Amino acid sequence: MKKSILIMKSLLVIAALSIVSCNTDDGIKCPDALTGELSAAETQFSGSWKLVAMEADEAIDLTDDNADNPSTDLFAQYNACDRDLEYNFMNDRNLVYRQGYSAVDCANKLTFSGTWNLIGNDLTLVANCASQRITIETNAEGDQYSYDVTLQFRDVNGAQKTSKVKFTFEKMVDEQPV
Repeated sequence: MKKSILIMKSLLVIAALSIVSCNTDDGIKCPDALTGELSAAETQFSGSWKLVAMEADEAIDLTDDNADNPSTDLFAQYNACDRDLEYNFMNDRNLVYRQGYSAVDCANKLTFSGTWNLIGNDLTLVANCASQRITIETNAEGDQYSYDVTLQFRDVNGAQKTSKVKFTFEKMVDEQPV
């Protein structure tokens, strides 16, 4: 459960989609949804992207498996439901984020929607009354993108550790009927 909360907080912090709540009583003005036609680069980028890796700069042991086995591969230390993260960047500039929908028997499914744009290497997400811009790197084939974030973790022994983590997403290929 702690790991599930950690990954959700990490991704929500990255996307800044739950930091500020929108309420007409508190005077906060929510950012406007992103609009407009997609550029050629955005059209090529659009589609579904699935989290495939989380690599830390420093080894951390997040698993309660009675073994001292820290690893930089954080992705492998999470269960299937926690690793099941997907962004769908649609051609109408809308986006949908989903967690726990593809893995089997996930109890804590999460979804939110918003809008997006990609200008150069800057990916901007607007949702839940917040806007966040992250700088991404794409591979030469254009089928993976990644970004780095410095995060705090609590390891299996309760020690707090800070590490830079690279999140990598891979474009999902739509199956075509034969």
